Amino acid sequence: MKWIWRILIAIVAIILIAFGFLYYKGNSTKPIYNGELGLAGLESEVNVYYDEVGVPHIEAKTRADLYIAFGYVHAQDRLFQMELLRRAGSGTLAEVIGEPMVKVDRIFHTIGLPEYARASAAYMNSQKDTQMYQDLTNYIAGINKFVDSGNLPPEFSIIGIPPHAFTVEDVFYITGAMSFSFSQAQKTEPVVNHIKSLYGNEYLSDIALWHQSGDNAIPVFDTRAASSADTSSVKALSMIGDELENIFELLPFSPLEGSNSWVVNGTRTKSKEVIFCNDTHIGYLIPQTWYEAYLKCPDFELYGHFMAAVPFALVGRNSQQSWGLTMLLNDDMDFFQEKIEGDQVLSKGSWVPLKKKTISIKVKDGEDVNFEIPITPHGPVINGAFDGMSEKDSPISMSWTYTMFENKTMDGFYEMNNATDMKKFEAALSKIHAPGLSVNYGDAEGNIAWWACAQLVKRAHHVNSWSLLDGGSGNDDWQGYYTFSENPRNINPPSGFIYSANNWPEMKDYPTKNQLDTSYMWYPGYYKPEYRGERISKLLSETSDFTLESMKSVMTDITSDADKKVMDEFFNIVNDSLDLNNHSEYAQYLELFEWDGAYTSESYGSTFFTKMLYHYLSYACADEFGEANFKLFLSTHQVQRAQSKLITIEDSPWWDDVNTKDKKETRKDIIVKAYQQSIAELQAQFGDNPKIWNWRKACFLELKHPLGEVAVLRPIFNVGPHPVEGSNETIMQSGFLLNPDGEYKVYFGSQMRIIVDFAHADSALNITPCGQSGHLFSKHYSDQNEMYRNKEFRTQRMGIFPEEAIDHLVLYPIYPN
Repeated sequence: MKWIWRILIAIVAIILIAFGFLYYKGNSTKPIYNGELGLAGLESEVNVYYDEVGVPHIEAKTRADLYIAFGYVHAQDRLFQMELLRRAGSGTLAEVIGEPMVKVDRIFHTIGLPEYARASAAYMNSQKDTQMYQDLTNYIAGINKFVDSGNLPPEFSIIGIPPHAFTVEDVFYITGAMSFSFSQAQKTEPVVNHIKSLYGNEYLSDIALWHQSGDNAIPVFDTRAASSADTSSVKALSMIGDELENIFELLPFSPLEGSNSWVVNGTRTKSKEVIFCNDTHIGYLIPQTWYEAYLKCPDFELYGHFMAAVPFALVGRNSQQSWGLTMLLNDDMDFFQEKIEGDQVLSKGSWVPLKKKTISIKVKDGEDVNFEIPITPHGPVINGAFDGMSEKDSPISMSWTYTMFENKTMDGFYEMNNATDMKKFEAALSKIHAPGLSVNYGDAEGNIAWWACAQLVKRAHHVNSWSLLDGGSGNDDWQGYYTFSENPRNINPPSGFIYSANNWPEMKDYPTKNQLDTSYMWYPGYYKPEYRGERISKLLSETSDFTLESMKSVMTDITSDADKKVMDEFFNIVNDSLDLNNHSEYAQYLELFEWDGAYTSESYGSTFFTKMLYHYLSYACADEFGEANFKLFLSTHQVQRAQSKLITIEDSPWWDDVNTKDKKETRKDIIVKAYQQSIAELQAQFGDNPKIWNWRKACFLELKHPLGEVAVLRPIFNVGPHPVEGSNETIMQSGFLLNPDGEYKVYFGSQMRIIVDFAHADSALNITPCGQSGHLFSKHYSDQNEMYRNKEFRTQRMGIFPEEAIDHLVLYPIYPN
């Protein structure tokens, strides 16, 4: 038996040595927040003052020094994040991680992201005389100074990533990868196409695919002058959707799922000044998406929220303006069923040459993967990017506005950061072509505004862009684009507030006819339902004396009026069938239906409702979708649109189970079955007493680091799991997938909660889910997490306050000998 003990001791010793190395390596490479560091390339000394949560307040004498310093401090907190993102967008993850990442690299090469990033960089490099180019390249120089002379984070040693310099191309690799992750088309269109092709448009109407009369929408106001697919292709598109969903789970970054933003003018605030609010809903990950920094030099000032390796803030403010964003969720991606024979493809009724490109992917500890991508006039054929599929079988191509235009989105971000009034700010927005953004704005002059920023596609009247289109005839081809001046906008409305919550924006006279009648539709997209928008509008309409303090309650609201209405429908149907008051088995559960729609920690109605919501949708829809497509459906925004609409349609064909030929199920059958199944499962999960079915026992958030996927490293790199409040469509969003297990793992939600009162523009409020730094051994790795979970806020100071700084780093110039 001694040999067993010797082996165990050896294993323990190896583990201790490994963890000792990790501790030594991590502790010796953690970011430097105090002291003095010399940087070649600086013209003069730069002061970096860190506040209590590690936000750098950078003061420089020149703009060049400012951006060099910013690149350096950003890199020492987030270099690993920058590295993974540029490798994702360039299709080179497999080179450092190995074979599991080949499928990720393959899809990014197939859709042409690396090629488009290089073209975008070539355009940027042609702008060398501009301040934009100088700011960008100085920032990149700062990153590279850290790569050259700083201590690389421990992930580089653990994975074995060789450091190399960042370039302008890398910035566009990163923005391209993020842009693709924002799209909903690849999840929604396969399931919509499946239902349309097999069951028809009536089914689609009943799950609220189109904008419904009476639905809430983002208002528009401005006082200024202003086909059928074959069965094999249905299966192919479904396989693509399923494979893409699996690939997204492998991505080392977080997709932007939605967001809230609203701005109220002085008629609705106690201070009589504008109050601006924004919380972007993005997938949770460590490091978190946004990096905060305050930048100041004699001719420039900005407090910004920055993406990795991007020096221009997508969300930001100065003393005169504040802006934020949500996803517009317009339909900017279409799939076409192509006809290919040999080296030709049918286009507009004629055979034309099929272009091809060859790609080689390097694989760590493996052979290179080489493959060929056919290119049609609509875009690349994407079948070959997925295992088990071939472009010879029902070839499907993808058109995406992001890769269709010269990329001037970075110009737009730069000009937003440097605008001095609303007119210049609005002009900058016209350069954003994709992905579609809803940009919200408020300023010290009292203006409030919202703009839809995207290159919106013009489609033929008959086209249902949510389904697979005909690639051969030309009838379904895009017919051009709307100009920015034609896009929806809302500027200084009489209501005194603007908002966006990813719901459908008004677009007057959009010329696409509804598939069911002759009325005009609004612009197609993958919009969230109106639930959050209606709740925001309701709360903002209730008072005219908002303050920073009272606005907190709006930002952290966890009540869903829409879910309460669905619960009332559940009760009416179940009670009509079972007479709950007099039912010996179910009378004790009657009070579950008295839930007020609030997803609090102690609520048990929340737990019951969410369980029943899953079973209602599963029993109603899974038979038509099939197992794989139903799972994909649950990951789309469409499921949330469907849940409130379908329950109100008593005679919908969805209620009948297509697998039972001798019976036609009714709404009552399905809802009663869902109720009985939900009660039985909750009893098994928590016990018979419904008052202990608390939401805190069912809904959890774990912040995950990419290395946390390794079981032994999970407790080291990950934060949580912890119980959280809120749900999928509450203002304070806790997004999860409905499932039969009754354990809801939150994977997206607020990445910041910003509140700015222009009466005190230098002192706003904010909180983020984890911490500023992505370095495990930084004191700012997870120092905001507890405050975030408790719905607390911290002060977000705009300015230089040396006496209040927690840490002070001085960067001084090093001159060559």
